[in-house]
Amino acid sequence: MVVVNEKGDIMLKLLKKLLFKIVMILCVLVFFVMPYFSGPKISKDVVVEIPKGASTAKIAKVLSDNDVIDNEMMFRVYSKWKKLEGSYKYGKMEFNTTMKLEEIAEVLKKGGLAENVRRFTIPEGYTVEEIAAKLEKEGIVSEESFLTAAKLNYDYDFLKEVPNRKYKVEGYLYPNTYEIYDNASSEEIVKKMLDEFNKKYKKEYKEKAKELGYTLDEVIKIASIIEKEVRNESERPKVAGVIYNRLNKNIKLQMCSTVQYLLENKRARLLTKDTEINSPYNTYMYEGLPKGPIANPGIESIEAALNPETHEYYFFVVKDSKQGVHHFSKTLKEHNWAKRKYYNS
Repeated sequence: MVVVNEKGDIMLKLLKKLLFKIVMILCVLVFFVMPYFSGPKISKDVVVEIPKGASTAKIAKVLSDNDVIDNEMMFRVYSKWKKLEGSYKYGKMEFNTTMKLEEIAEVLKKGGLAENVRRFTIPEGYTVEEIAAKLEKEGIVSEESFLTAAKLNYDYDFLKEVPNRKYKVEGYLYPNTYEIYDNASSEEIVKKMLDEFNKKYKKEYKEKAKELGYTLDEVIKIASIIEKEVRNESERPKVAGVIYNRLNKNIKLQMCSTVQYLLENKRARLLTKDTEINSPYNTYMYEGLPKGPIANPGIESIEAALNPETHEYYFFVVKDSKQGVHHFSKTLKEHNWAKRKYYNS
């Protein structure tokens, strides 16, 4: 019985190899015969982006969708026949719709336009305008074009409930290191950053915000304040607790960072006249949250805003600027004492 099974397995493997060879022969025949029936293709240059980690089948689908190839199966068989699977690069590449399979394979192996990639890093806490200035300084796009792109409407679920304001994307341009192509537009860069937020964004965020009694946009506002106020990561949930405590008691937030957002030239310490600027972002003048986020927060600040520490603190003041450590107070009396002690130290 064992011998019969072994013979059966051998026969099955031989049959599979034979069928594959027949399919390959048919595909080769189709490859040479099809042009005579389909007529000449219109010559057109096409830039295609091959996703990172894409299989041969996925690459064939992308090429077919962009009219680079006519038959996905033929491309897959050719790649297997030539033992090219796993050798194709990812990134943006330029093809012509009249290219032969061997020419297409060569472009895929070389990587096409991938060598024209540039990299830039946006730190946590940068505003839209600071991002624009950084990109211009690095020669990527002009400050003006980026700010124009930042005012456009983008179709993302997390932006649908965002009210109109100067930059609807403020707070949602995720801080990270990005790779872009030399000819990338400002709009493409904005979309890339929003795509990154979309990857980090979880449906639970919206649900958790609702449990707290806030919209996701309001949570991002809180996260942006945390990002600007806190340097010591361990303090983020505690500062979040202070913000919620003050909001729940209808106490003005009086966060310096929200006023700094309004200043063209930032100061180490606010002046009295700064706190008197009439703006919906001035939390010294108006109760509640500012009109919009005051920066683009990282995931740690967003998580802290969604998971505030429960305590009875309503105030905090920097007690060690080098380490970014704060003193937290429950009463105004204690807070005034802390200010006198640490401001003069």
